[in-house]
Amino acid sequence: MSEKIIKVLLVDDQPLILNILKRGLSGVEGIEVVGTATDGYIALHTIRNVQPDVIVLDLEMPRMNGLQFLHNLMPVKPIPTIVLSALTASDSKLTEEAFEAGAVDFQKKPSGGAQALLTMIGQLGTKIKIAATKDVKQLKRVQKDYKLPSNHLDRTTKSNKIVLGMGAIDVSNDPEKEIKIFALGSCIGLAFFCRSNNLVGLCHIALPSSKTDVEKSLQIPGYFADSAISELIKLMSQQGCNPMHLVAKIAGGSKTKVE
Repeated sequence: MSEKIIKVLLVDDQPLILNILKRGLSGVEGIEVVGTATDGYIALHTIRNVQPDVIVLDLEMPRMNGLQFLHNLMPVKPIPTIVLSALTASDSKLTEEAFEAGAVDFQKKPSGGAQALLTMIGQLGTKIKIAATKDVKQLKRVQKDYKLPSNHLDRTTKSNKIVLGMGAIDVSNDPEKEIKIFALGSCIGLAFFCRSNNLVGLCHIALPSSKTDVEKSLQIPGYFADSAISELIKLMSQQGCNPMHLVAKIAGGSKTKVE
């Protein structure tokens, strides 16, 4: 069976970024960039014409920012959306708000300019392919009024939640922090708890075997079940946890429909 082409809409207020993303993603097998938009208003209108399967979305944009866009889109026409922004750190309040508004994953824009963006394309391509399998129909609901005054985004506020995107791993024994995964779908959330020092660890596993992409497993071991487990145990051991004291819980792995 031939691979279905995933239609992607890119939304970013910087034409250079759009151009780099479009060029890069057009070289990824199975992905077609069907449209671009420079703010949320344009994106909402563009969706009607191009019918994307996945949206890659900036947060900070004129007229309608990324959060406003998600709150306008998801209740009416849910589409799997990956937030690509310089503002999306794992402990940022904005990242938490983006997931609460319906985003399925996030990627922090690199700070190294155009070349760093190009090196990120491969990872973004993987995220797009996984996002396309996400069922977000449950986000459709009665639309509520949602406004941010002056299109302002709070760049500085931190969240008490550490949000893990696909392939991310983190550990903590801070009782004030919560490590969280949104929108698991076909992905797996694997949690370890160490009784000896109250340390918790969580990873957001996207793919089963690192043999499918050994190079990526070395860069992002959390993507793959086999390398993620090894990496999570290693991180917890470095924090003084005895692996024999680990308790494991697993969630996710829902069946996805292939059309």
